[in-house]
Amino acid sequence: MGTVKKAPRAPRAPRKAAVASLSGKVFAVAADRLAERSADVALFTETGRSWQPWCRWELLAACLGSGWTVTPESAYAQVGVAGSREHADLLVFDPATGQRVVVELTIIHDWSTNKWIADLDGDTERLRRAASVGVVGLQLIVAASLASPVEVNRTWQGWLAMSRIWPQPTGMKRSLPLGTVGQMLVRGWEMT
Repeated sequence: MGTVKKAPRAPRAPRKAAVASLSGKVFAVAADRLAERSADVALFTETGRSWQPWCRWELLAACLGSGWTVTPESAYAQVGVAGSREHADLLVFDPATGQRVVVELTIIHDWSTNKWIADLDGDTERLRRAASVGVVGLQLIVAASLASPVEVNRTWQGWLAMSRIWPQPTGMKRSLPLGTVGQMLVRGWEMT
């Protein structure tokens, strides 16, 4: 009996690298910028005061440096959420791809109080309304502690779990050392 040889396979076309979503790119730019500014983050965290406006402007500058068009305090009505009077922290537009993403940013630290849980949930709700009209949203949370690593501290984890978004899985996560024993944890969630 003769053996049957299989016909040679046609060569496979090379796989194209997956194009990251604009929200994933914005997350990476934000985390990189905060890593560069970690000494400032430690100083600001030590004060116990909010440094969210500073972080918003740093993110805006980093996004502009990536070639995107960025609008601070963009109205949700501007992106199609009818009747909304609310504003997002940033609207990022990539002219090369036509993608846009609405960004909500929250900074929490060792002295944050429970009022921030309502703020986190408010950001989540606004972004979900935007997603319902086809706008991609990105919720960014920067958790900074000089006292301990956020990821393993039971108090931090219990507190963060009170928000609707934190327990949700995400691939957008960056952990950075902060001070001698602390941690800055940057997490993001894309909403489509």
